[in-house]
Amino acid sequence: MKNKNLLQFITITFFLTFIFSVPIITLFTEDKKISEIENKILTQLPIISFENIYNKRFMKNLDNYTSDQFPLRSDFIKFKNTYSYIIGQREFRDIYVGKNNRLMEKYEFNKEAVDENISNILKISSYMYEKQNIQSKLMVIPTSIAFYKDNLPSFAISDNQKYSLNYINNGVLNYNYLSFYTPYNILNKNKDKYIYYNTDHHWTQLGAYISYLDMFNYKYDNKMLFNNYNKVSNDFYGTYYSKVLLPMINGDSIYSYSNFNNFKIEIDFNKTYNTLYDNNKLNIKNKYQYFLHGDPAFAIIYGDKNKSNEIIVFKDSYAHNFIPFLTNNYGKIHIVDPRYYNIDLEDYLNKNPNITDALFINNLQSLNSNFYN
Repeated sequence: MKNKNLLQFITITFFLTFIFSVPIITLFTEDKKISEIENKILTQLPIISFENIYNKRFMKNLDNYTSDQFPLRSDFIKFKNTYSYIIGQREFRDIYVGKNNRLMEKYEFNKEAVDENISNILKISSYMYEKQNIQSKLMVIPTSIAFYKDNLPSFAISDNQKYSLNYINNGVLNYNYLSFYTPYNILNKNKDKYIYYNTDHHWTQLGAYISYLDMFNYKYDNKMLFNNYNKVSNDFYGTYYSKVLLPMINGDSIYSYSNFNNFKIEIDFNKTYNTLYDNNKLNIKNKYQYFLHGDPAFAIIYGDKNKSNEIIVFKDSYAHNFIPFLTNNYGKIHIVDPRYYNIDLEDYLNKNPNITDALFINNLQSLNSNFYN
């Protein structure tokens, strides 16, 4: 009885100490602006004002602040998620942990978002065709969950991406200025290769290269796929890992094709590089930024000097390790990310009359959200 009372006393003391000390430690610890491991911007100390207190915004923000600035936050989340995993949980913030610790993102078809994105792509491609006779192609890349459903937990929810891709294809089928391509079939044939990262939502450059060769109808063999394909990092922990934070998950390796690197690129009007890959980005958490020097809103790549034709690419980040291959086909590649840069298309096309082609390249999850809206 005495030992039981002592245990209760220790438990209550620990609990009360934890409850009262953590907020105090949080307030006197320098705030962090971002959690790199979670890929998250952290809440800062809210401003005390009568208006914020009256509309309850202060208390809500204070709750978020103490949660985000929690001492040893990432270690605590790792511990919590590990415990949840041990007792059977296999879904963390829409990321499934499958067999062999394969990470995959839940996919649920959003017809309304897809329809709106396709409508806007049709408007843009129609305008470019009428303005400058530019032919457009829409390239939509499935995400990894499309090919590894056998690895999913039994309770997992995931809509059929092949159905979604067919739906998109049917939506653009009757327009002579916009064609459709998806690497679904070729990636499915090569799904046993390292074509997707495990800890991140992107595909590898091998997956991108296989798709490029298929899209342009180039003949190749397996030996050719690995020529000049070299490992540049073996400790990449991407966006999926940032959501699950399970210590038993191993990092990814990043490989790149060295023969598609040495080209001049101008980024965001104020930066110029003579390579398409940035070795400095291999020292940060988001190592995928190695491709195209980060996540440019606007860029120009100078490709094959013997070619005069040019292409404009409207992209999400899936395009970053695909675009280098286009240096084979075009003298200049114009790159626009609609999320970050609202281009004056009429003015730009007038100033760049050699643009003959346009490529909209997105992963399926992008078109499943408000990407082109």
